[in-house]
Formats: sequence, structure tokens, C-alpha cells
Amino acid sequence: MKFNKINSELTVSDQIMIDDLKTIQSQGYKTIFCNRPDQESEDQIDFAAIEKEAQKLGLQSIHQPVIGSQISDNDILQFRNYFEVAQKPIFAYCRTGTRCSALWALSQAKSLSIEEILSKTMNAGYDLSLLKDRLYSLK
Repeated sequence: MKFNKINSELTVSDQIMIDDLKTIQSQGYKTIFCNRPDQESEDQIDFAAIEKEAQKLGLQSIHQPVIGSQISDNDILQFRNYFEVAQKPIFAYCRTGTRCSALWALSQAKSLSIEEILSKTMNAGYDLSLLKDRLYSLK
């Protein structure tokens, strides 16, 4: 598990395990986002198991499964809506963290500059420069 902080509201990570939830909760995170479809790979824990343990720890959990190469405008809008109402800070995960970063970046295109979005994601370890044209199209 990685703690790749985008900003004070969002940290992204690769796949987490049940045992990671206590660490996430102890670091002050209030909500878990999972942007990974169940059974995307054999080594992955189903979201229901993560959600059950998260609830025991008082963490809100949101499952928005998205295929990374097929992020739709509806996916972006749904992520933005979840992000706006979720208790913060949010800990989001997928296979590598890139999908979560991309969803956040695309959902912020109307409110932040493209340069700021790309800088924040790059500082967190995610080069989203290939999304630049799409980010501009969402302005």
C-alpha cells in the first residue's frame, strides 16, 4: 500500500488489503474510494470484504468501478459527485493508483488549471500528461 498524496483531501494508492484499513483509519482518513471492478485480477480482494471491515472502523466507503482506459464523462461526473459529498480526507485505491488520479484530475478540470492538476498528480507519482487534451476539452 502506498500513500500518494494528491492534496489535503485526496491520497491515492495501489490495491489495499484488509489489514491496511487500520493504518488508513489511524492516519485520519474518513472515506475509502475503490475505483477498481471486482475480480479485475486474481490477487484482488472483493470490495465487499474491504467495505465490511471499513464500516467496523467507522470509515465511509464508496465503490465506483471504472475501467481505466474507458473513463466516460458519466464516470467523471459520478466521481465528482462522490468526491464533493464524501467525508475528507479520502483514501482512494485501484490497481496502481493511476485510475483514481485520472478520475480526480478529470473531475477537477472545470475548477483548477490544467497545469495545477498535472503538477499535483505528478508530485504524487502519476504522469497524466496523456490526459492533457481531454482535460482541456472539459474546461
